[in-house]
Amino acid sequence: MKTLLAVGDMRDWDSYKKFHKQRRLFKKYRFVFKAVDYKAILNDKLPKIRSKEIIIFFFFPFEYWDKKIETKTYKGVYGNKSFYIKFNEFWKIVTDKINDCYSNKRISFVNNPSGISLDRDKEATKKILANAGIQVSESYFIRDVDRMMELLDQGKKLFVKVRYGSMGKGITYLEKDRWLTNFRFRNGRIVSKKSDYGWTFSEITGNKRFLRELLKQDIIIEEAINPWLLKGRKFDLRLYVCFGKVIYIYPRSNDTKEITTNISQGAIGEKQKFLHRIPKRILDEAVKSALKATKAMNLNFAGVDIMPNIDCKSVTVIEVNTFPGFPKVRIFNLGKYLVKAICKKWKH
Repeated sequence: MKTLLAVGDMRDWDSYKKFHKQRRLFKKYRFVFKAVDYKAILNDKLPKIRSKEIIIFFFFPFEYWDKKIETKTYKGVYGNKSFYIKFNEFWKIVTDKINDCYSNKRISFVNNPSGISLDRDKEATKKILANAGIQVSESYFIRDVDRMMELLDQGKKLFVKVRYGSMGKGITYLEKDRWLTNFRFRNGRIVSKKSDYGWTFSEITGNKRFLRELLKQDIIIEEAINPWLLKGRKFDLRLYVCFGKVIYIYPRSNDTKEITTNISQGAIGEKQKFLHRIPKRILDEAVKSALKATKAMNLNFAGVDIMPNIDCKSVTVIEVNTFPGFPKVRIFNLGKYLVKAICKKWKH
């Protein structure tokens, strides 16, 4: 028999707990299920495993992230490079601990830890995707306020995002007469919310002092996607990819005046019938792009965010998420599907 070792924190109600609730299914497929949290790994308290082969499935390390990386007293602006450096160091420590403990075992990973944190680097991710022939939004490597103003005067609509952020936090939207940010700017300093919540957008049109400070940060600048609208709403698609197959598509929509289609920023999740209104060629293109994206990122499981373009023919990949939230179980039981897929993958 083989063992599936799930690694996560019970406070992760959105993914890990949903997967953990399906643990009894492993017995049906003649797999042993074991679970451990990151604190136990760091303290060298991994579970004893008799199987010769172990498959490891990592979930997001919420407790470590909050206590050691995005603390309430972190220095600098949200999403700076120190976040990424510490995250990479964390995965190296975790990997070393696992390899030391199970040195006499054959170890496989659902997603290899060496690439897990890469999606936190938006610029590196975009380069990998672009090199694989996947359409991504155009980047601008500018750090000069006057040059930015020239682009806005030309009618460009731009996003300035923190390079190492997530969840729609640390975003600024710029067009000629409309600037919005979910940072705050006080006494000449950029201020970040010390929480996952409350990152609402506020008007900051024409504030060049803010823009000048923003351009000094760890950021990426990209052209806003001109989206295809459905019933007057802009939307994107979260495609769940598992072992080279798109297994579920989750549409999210928002009002056209809103900045993002992140659920955390006020967008709503649409029912599956929403997909029936989307032309087949768009869905086919989205599926093809999602599969290419996960292959380029060397991921077996991911959520790929894709937005249809205004031409109603092409799509743009927005993000690749190595720790996507799970849909509601009554809508699609992703945890159950993953159990079956993992057992099938490592059956022999």
